[in-house]
Amino acid sequence: METPKYTITNLILNYIVRYELAVSEIKNIVVPSPLLEESREQLCAEEIDKLGELIAYPIGYNKALTVQRGQVTPSYKAKLKIFTNFKNTQDFINSYSVKSNLKPSIELSTHLNKILMKDIVEPWDLGRLKTFSEKPFELYDTWYNLRDYYPNIDMRYHFNDLFNWIRNSSIGTHKLIQLSILLYELIDKAPFYGGNQITAILTLKLLSKAYGLNPHNIIPFGKAFFTISEEIESAFKISKGKRDITIFIETVLYSLSLTVIEISKKLTKEYDKKVNIRKFLDNELNPRQVKIVEYLNNNLKITRQEYTKMMGISFMTSYRDLQQLLEKEYIAQKGKGRGTYYFIPDSETQEQERVEKEVELFS
Repeated sequence: METPKYTITNLILNYIVRYELAVSEIKNIVVPSPLLEESREQLCAEEIDKLGELIAYPIGYNKALTVQRGQVTPSYKAKLKIFTNFKNTQDFINSYSVKSNLKPSIELSTHLNKILMKDIVEPWDLGRLKTFSEKPFELYDTWYNLRDYYPNIDMRYHFNDLFNWIRNSSIGTHKLIQLSILLYELIDKAPFYGGNQITAILTLKLLSKAYGLNPHNIIPFGKAFFTISEEIESAFKISKGKRDITIFIETVLYSLSLTVIEISKKLTKEYDKKVNIRKFLDNELNPRQVKIVEYLNNNLKITRQEYTKMMGISFMTSYRDLQQLLEKEYIAQKGKGRGTYYFIPDSETQEQERVEKEVELFS
């Protein structure tokens, strides 16, 4: 196929290296499932929030979180339909791999579009490729005004040619460059009747996961493009005017590399805080105490009976272990008698307990 004109600049190479290093760090962090799901939920909610602003339909983080948790009330169901559909496409991406029967193609993008636009456009318009005489559906699409009309282009053939190039490239073009070119073409051609902007973002998310560039489907592409939305539009216009998309590729890769680095730092911080804490505790605590602190960083609570059984120790030994942890403020306790349980206090809990003690002292 004839790809748009571009030059591989030092900036492009630099952003690719940064992106790959950050992805490598994410892959090397063996994140426990509870922590990974907690981080994924937060990142997905942030992406939904920023996606709302990107498509000029802001809903705020709290509503985005209810969408991500599947807790949308009936009164908001219609208003938040595009976002609940977006979550459904995310679930599809989570399960997708290059071994799936549906290979990277316009048909795969069509499948995403059908999930995304369900109950928003008429059933016969779901995943439909528009004809040259049609304008695309404007709703939820701030890239609409960037589009052009190509009456002589067969959209299915054009994009399948592009997807085949991505799948079977023999000249070693980096996948991030290929995905940037695909994004440019999706913006420029707007192949679908509706939902082009979000479908383009989702297509990149899916392909990046399929090719190992989006581990755990955790990288929020929608948030990345929102962060520099004006720059992407400006770069697109400049590239189109020059008929050279170098600056567009640079802008896309700049945004994505910054986002992946941010996610890598976030996961590393959470890992060190909640999982990789042994190196900070070995000098103060015995091995059993280190183990229980690590356990409580990934589980809500534990009783003394459970601790005694877990460690295979006497009741008095478990009492001494837990008392030392309480005195050093590694853990806190609640309840009375056999209902007493232990947990890791956060700063809010500690402040609340401090206030309660002061109230007791002066009452």
